[in-house]
Amino acid sequence: MKLLLLKISRGLVVVGVALTLVSPVLAGDPAKAPSIVPLVNPVSEKGASGLFNKIVMARGAEIDPARTGYHMIRAIEPASVFPPSTPEIYVVMELKQSAFDMFELIARFILEDPEGKPVGRLLHTDRAHFEFSDTGGYMTMKRPPGGFSIGDYRVEIHYGEQVNEISLLTLIRFQVLPGPAATPPSQP
Repeated sequence: MKLLLLKISRGLVVVGVALTLVSPVLAGDPAKAPSIVPLVNPVSEKGASGLFNKIVMARGAEIDPARTGYHMIRAIEPASVFPPSTPEIYVVMELKQSAFDMFELIARFILEDPEGKPVGRLLHTDRAHFEFSDTGGYMTMKRPPGGFSIGDYRVEIHYGEQVNEISLLTLIRFQVLPGPAATPPSQP
């Protein structure tokens, strides 16, 4: 019996190593390759609702010096359309007053399928930790090597430490278009 268990455990180790070498996605390492994920829509796709007063896409973020005593984050150059050469894309949030002591938000940057299939490529995940006194914050995605791919993107905002259908609070959309595209402001 011990010999059989030893052979089985060796076989599992070999399979695990083979999966790691063959496919980083199957091995569960999204840092090595984008993974395909199902697109889940929140109950309401209103952007700013529930936990948020305002949520926008932008080219940057800074602490607003006009609000003395608060750490209010202000979006720099809000936009919903970005060129592929954009160095970093920000999701900037203004929070409603929270009764929670501490909480975490997770942003998943997903390139939607160009054919409209209900799947997308998860390109990046960012996390932000908030405390009772925080009135806002931001999460970002840096430009990948070669620039952002042309297409429609969504950023899913999840509450808590895990990502699932229940943790999805809202999503915000943006586009990457070629050249110096006109950049209408993103919807609050």
